[in-house]
Amino acid sequence: MERKKQPPIIELIDVCKEFDGVSVVENINFYIRKGEFITFLGPSGCGKTTTLRMIAGFELPTSGKILLNGEDISHLPPNKRPVNTVFQKYALFPHLNVFENVAFGLKLKKIETTYIDKKGNEKIKYKKLPKEVIDEKVKKALEIVDLSGFEKRSISTLSGGQQQRIAIARAIVNEPEILLLDEPLGALDLKMRKEMQLELKAMHKRLGITFIYVTHDQEEALTMSDTIVVMADGCIQQIGTPEMIYNEPQNTFVADFIGESNIFTGVMPKDNQVRFCGKAFPCMDGGFEKDEPIDVVVRPEDVTITSPEDGVLKGKVTSVIFKGIHYQILVQCGRYEIEIQSTSAPAVGDIVGLKIAPDGIHVMKKEFTVNKFSGVITKRNTVEFGDGEFECDVTQLYPGSHLDEEGYLITTKGEKIDLTDTEVNVEVGLLDITMSDNEDEGGAQGHIISLIYKSEYYRYIVRTENEEDYVLACEDLWNENDRVSLIIPKDKIRLTLKTAEGNK
Repeated sequence: MERKKQPPIIELIDVCKEFDGVSVVENINFYIRKGEFITFLGPSGCGKTTTLRMIAGFELPTSGKILLNGEDISHLPPNKRPVNTVFQKYALFPHLNVFENVAFGLKLKKIETTYIDKKGNEKIKYKKLPKEVIDEKVKKALEIVDLSGFEKRSISTLSGGQQQRIAIARAIVNEPEILLLDEPLGALDLKMRKEMQLELKAMHKRLGITFIYVTHDQEEALTMSDTIVVMADGCIQQIGTPEMIYNEPQNTFVADFIGESNIFTGVMPKDNQVRFCGKAFPCMDGGFEKDEPIDVVVRPEDVTITSPEDGVLKGKVTSVIFKGIHYQILVQCGRYEIEIQSTSAPAVGDIVGLKIAPDGIHVMKKEFTVNKFSGVITKRNTVEFGDGEFECDVTQLYPGSHLDEEGYLITTKGEKIDLTDTEVNVEVGLLDITMSDNEDEGGAQGHIISLIYKSEYYRYIVRTENEEDYVLACEDLWNENDRVSLIIPKDKIRLTLKTAEGNK
């Protein structure tokens, strides 16, 4: 990834953060260039605000280092860092007017001066900024946020957008090297938010300082940023320009989170050819193994509606919704549902053809093909893995074996084996796990932490209390954060001895 040829001003190296033993940021590594507008983007709880607070100094990393201009500032207090933060709740002082709010930090600031005492010794003393210096700095800051002449206004008379600008003026008046913005537009209405996005981008250009921005709003990130850091579950998923993040997502999470996407399961028969939805399509990707399982992303605007006979795919229009600048159209092609964005629309019930140009198809390596766990056989000949316990067929560990009446395994050579506490490798397919809202029905329980629609099914990740993850595919729609139990049929749990694989 190419970034501007400016030196890094901030660098995070192997940074981790835990709260009460729970990891919220895991092994983060990235740098920020001087003068860059970089955005941390991700859903609630992904670790983006915690990362920002560690850069500000409000939180200290559990491990790893934060460098400022090459120097370790990991444990430097916030007031010793050349940064200022603008929060979603502006934290303005209601009893102070606009001028007093913006000047608040300057009035507390003291500058170091040297003088010669009566004995000829050089001494250092700290002096407050002169009133005329404060007046000039406040005036300049208000000009930057386009609020000149508002100095004597009461905070209570300002709109939300104006209060947000005062909060920014109060931050930039101290001339920080880095401005941190934690979802500062979250409290504004949609129209005001869009206006402020453009104003912030122009402000960044005028000031020339480094902006580090936090948001869960994809459009906000795409509109303003030089670089986007996409985060999920405490980890970085992808770093790149807005164009790169949108056009070349590295995994299904990024593809699903940034904009609208059709995500399919497919295979690569050969370079520049991909097969999905039961058809072969020319594409511009290569470097995969022959017939390697992959994920395919097709943006809705890259699907063209044709006559049924001219399309590679054929299907029935099930929904047409006018969105202002385009129609959102859903077409059912067999078991695959495909979303299209078009400025013209067929009628619901029409049979249409669909075409996709090679440059409209983006192929990604498959993240999840099978669930893998380390397990232990119990005295009941069940298997414990993934924070749960399941019935299984232990005879697969020794081909041709059987269980006697006491539950001991008898090998083909007649050996009698007690499998209690035997360590095993466990594999379970994504289609072999089902969910239930009856907690007693499954062998493990957890909460749904992620769901992604993949045209013919939803891909879920369920996390247990001890942070074991199960990945599964299901046609039914569940909600994120639903608590479920996990059911795996006995014959779908594949076991191998750990010793047979070199103690993996």
